[in-house]
Amino acid sequence: MKTKKRGCLYWLKLLGFGLLGGIVFTAILIEIMYIADTVKPAPSVVGELPAAVDGRAYEQVDLYNEADDIHLSGWYLPSTNGAAVILLHGYGSNRLEMLSRANVLAAHGYGVLLYDLRAHGESEGDKRAFGWEDVSDVKAALDFLAGREDVDPDKIGILGFSIGGQIALRAAAEYENIAAVIADDPAYVTIDDAPPAASGSEKFAYFVSWVDGRGVSLWSGIPIPAGVPEILPAISPRPILFIDTGTGGGRKYIRYLYELAGEPKTLWEIPETYHGGQFNTRPEEYSAKMVEFFDIWLLQN
Repeated sequence: MKTKKRGCLYWLKLLGFGLLGGIVFTAILIEIMYIADTVKPAPSVVGELPAAVDGRAYEQVDLYNEADDIHLSGWYLPSTNGAAVILLHGYGSNRLEMLSRANVLAAHGYGVLLYDLRAHGESEGDKRAFGWEDVSDVKAALDFLAGREDVDPDKIGILGFSIGGQIALRAAAEYENIAAVIADDPAYVTIDDAPPAASGSEKFAYFVSWVDGRGVSLWSGIPIPAGVPEILPAISPRPILFIDTGTGGGRKYIRYLYELAGEPKTLWEIPETYHGGQFNTRPEEYSAKMVEFFDIWLLQN
């Protein structure tokens, strides 16, 4: 029997299929590694209590989310003006990320409560999922503040950075006793949060985001909640201050949220800095805007 000769075209096709299969396999492997890393806890040692502010000492606090049986580790510095602010850090970080902001607010008389998000820092939790479950933890923080003699429960604000900013917006839509919100460069994590794609590259980025979100949901067993644009109108008539950095897709996203939000709302843009660099880039202006916002909406209303 004669053996059929294989031409160059055959071997080129075979090589092409092999390369394509290798690329697909590598892409799937990278995606699985990303999802696994995204979901796993991010513990870290926070350290000793911070220095006192104007003679007022920080206290170690334990917040308990009874519904999920989760203990959250945090710090609280008591209020002298009757108002308090909850501060939420970004993904993979811990409460130390918000300490500079907390100290500024504390110096102006505010009570400040900053804690490690679930499965972050020194808080309990066996998985993370883009902050989707963390909204109920904010209720534990609100209950803690409402039980304090130094805090008027009608004068509680929230400030979140990145994923903390998204959690802050979701929590404000859920809990009416949050009187004012600062969403500091809030992150978007799935296409459910994003503005419509305007180019082929954006469509590809959104596809990757779609895969990421569904992968994290499947891996963690946590369903994807409604997109931030859907819940945003529920916050009005409580005020929102959006803080934006950079000039790319993040700016487009935050402008999109700003347009969807009800009044009263404010947008402050810091184009010369990066995600996470806003406070260090303009510390005096940031401090002034933050304090002024909470003074108006927590103390004067």
